[in-house]
Parts: sequence; C-alpha cells; structure tokens
Amino acid sequence: MFALSAVVTSLLLLEVVPSALAALTRFGPGVERLDKLTRLGLREGKVAWLVPTAGVLHTLATVALLVGIWHPAWGLVGAAAEAMFFGWVLTRQLRFGDRGKALFAYSLFASWSVLVLLVAAARL
Repeated sequence: MFALSAVVTSLLLLEVVPSALAALTRFGPGVERLDKLTRLGLREGKVAWLVPTAGVLHTLATVALLVGIWHPAWGLVGAAAEAMFFGWVLTRQLRFGDRGKALFAYSLFASWSVLVLLVAAARL
C-alpha cells in the first residue's frame, strides 16, 4: 500500500507543484490559465488576493501530500485540500458553460486527488 500511495501522490504532485509555483510567483501564463478557467478577472486584478492565497494553499497541500506518503493522515488533509480546489475550478467551468475537452484536465486532477485521498484513508 505504501508503494501505491507513493505513485499516486507523485502523479498528483506533477500538477500541484507547478501550480503552486505559478501562483506563488504570479507567473503570467499560470495566472492567465487560471483566469481563463475561472473567469474571475485575475489578469485585471479584480480579485488580487486569490492568486497568492491559492499559491500558499497549494504549497501547504504539497507539503501535506509529501509528508502523507509516510503519515497517511497528512496525505488525507493535502488530498482533500487539492480535491476541493480542483472541484472549485470544475464548478466554475461548468457554471460558465465549459463542456467536453475543456473539463478534462481539472477532472483528471480532481480524480487524482480523490484517489490519493482514498489510498490515504485506506492506510489509516
């Protein structure tokens, strides 16, 4: 079960780490992508607090996911946080009429988060 946890957590981290770095550094293409998906006006500075907050939360979730490989309770916390974030993005996409291929990436990320959450729960 440890190996499975390490593998699924690593897959999730492939998305979470770049997202956290992009949000923390306010990297233009990362912010633009999030703005395109959520339609919050991030590029215009309408909700300026959201990007740094997402970066901090992604970073904390990343740390929890990494620690969760050895301590499943932390993995559960990190995966739950990521599942909520990716679920929120998907909800925004659906609200604004995205369908089909537009939903694939964040559906996949949310699925990985739920999978990590389930594996961590099974390890408790």
